[in-house]
Amino acid sequence: MKKKWTVGAFLTLLLVAIATYFVLPIHHAPANNYFQPIGERTLQKDEIGQFNYVFQNYEHMSFTGDEFKGWDTKEQPLWRYGIAFGAYAMPSIAMISPEHADRAKWCLKQMIDKMKSKKVWGDWTEYGMGDDPISEGNIMYKGHLNLMYGLYQLTSGDEKFSKEYTWLTDKIVAEMRKHHAEGRHEGADCEPGRYFAQCNSISLLSLKIYDQLYGTTYAEVEARWTIDFIKNKMTDTEFGFYLKMYQSEMAFCNPMLSGYTNAWTMAFLRPFEPAYNESLYPVWKEHFVRTVGPFAYVKEDPEAGPSPLATMTGMMAAKEFGDKALWKKLRNSIDRDIYQKSDSYHHLYKGVNNSIYNGPLLWTKVHVGWQKILEHDWQGNRTYEQPEVTDLVWTDILPQELLLMDDVLN
Repeated sequence: MKKKWTVGAFLTLLLVAIATYFVLPIHHAPANNYFQPIGERTLQKDEIGQFNYVFQNYEHMSFTGDEFKGWDTKEQPLWRYGIAFGAYAMPSIAMISPEHADRAKWCLKQMIDKMKSKKVWGDWTEYGMGDDPISEGNIMYKGHLNLMYGLYQLTSGDEKFSKEYTWLTDKIVAEMRKHHAEGRHEGADCEPGRYFAQCNSISLLSLKIYDQLYGTTYAEVEARWTIDFIKNKMTDTEFGFYLKMYQSEMAFCNPMLSGYTNAWTMAFLRPFEPAYNESLYPVWKEHFVRTVGPFAYVKEDPEAGPSPLATMTGMMAAKEFGDKALWKKLRNSIDRDIYQKSDSYHHLYKGVNNSIYNGPLLWTKVHVGWQKILEHDWQGNRTYEQPEVTDLVWTDILPQELLLMDDVLN
């Protein structure tokens, strides 16, 4: 009887150990390591592995034209977000680790090139939205492209994209002024007649960076029109949550509450209105976040279950607002593949082998906060002279033909 009990106890302990090893998040670095101030913060092993994965992915794609080898074509409409949210990790990496700074800036440049591929923006024309995907509307694409332009010039000092950045900024501002004069809504459209706060928040941050580089005042004037409109017309009266979509032709706002919309919008509008968004963040947590032991997830709707998109954007918001406790539990839920591995080049790779999602997941870890990025001493915080762009047209910015690998090699 005693021997049987000993064997049973041993098996029980073994099963507990196996469950602990494979289920509980015991292999992650301490959450505090991801929140250390610049100068003390170092990239963690998982961050280095993921950055190596992302860097080599774009290094390979830099000589394959418009090919996206390994990218899931079923998720092609999401490629822009995979590129852009991965790109937003690069300034933070450059701030955290001087050793990785040059690679991060180079990677950001390659990401801009891939963002301009017709495979990324071509859905606008394929779906019959219009022949020109960036002069008016489509802020859900061009807002990201413009922010990527701004972050690249801010961090590197390289004016390679300065004409494109200025031209696209001019188009965004012109659309904002047009809507302001018409009085129907402020900001820029996503799709014809559809306006999203979260997409506009991206373009507003791109204008703030443009002001910082060129001495303009778009963040004080045109951006203020948009923010006031969002707060007056696109927030619910009970909690102040950002609402998902404004139908401009009918002047109707979708009243549904969205976990990812609020996480995304709070984080990107924080540099404009820190007090409002910092006070909204704990209310958002109360209504959209659920914890289960060492794990947490974010719901897309207060009455619904977990959403991977809402959870990932929630992880980014927790990083933006310095919420170590929640970030740790969200990280435990999202970043479950905890094993490191090496390839023939002896690069550490994070086990999340997904070209679309690895960059955004890296961003949710390294992000140091938008205000810190804006205030960092980049190139001595120099200002630039605005380039002449009157002769540019949209086809000078976005290539019309797909350049495939055979064309590159020949």
